[in-house]
Amino acid sequence: MKKLIKLFGVTLAVTCLGSAIADDHHHHHFAKDVDAFHEVLAPLWHARPGPERLPNACAKVGELGRLASEIRSTDATELVASIAAMKTACQSKGDVDGAFHDVHEAFHHLIG
Repeated sequence: MKKLIKLFGVTLAVTCLGSAIADDHHHHHFAKDVDAFHEVLAPLWHARPGPERLPNACAKVGELGRLASEIRSTDATELVASIAAMKTACQSKGDVDGAFHDVHEAFHHLIG
């Protein structure tokens, strides 16, 4: 019985530690304006690839553009330009996946 309790305790500790590490990985300390943008981008970018991911991203491209243009805490010029290109790709049924990737990369340059 003691071994079972010890095993349970170790399993619980590992589970909690893993959750804490995962939570820490996704908690960032951004300026409010950057965080507002990130709150919209993150669920779109981290969504499981599939037939709805890119249409969902295109549905939010206007909001992403507005939020990026409202960033004042840092230079968001590259991010704003990448979102404009994504909007064009969404409207023309062009390379949305590539354009979305570019938005993500521009965001990382912004926070890097």
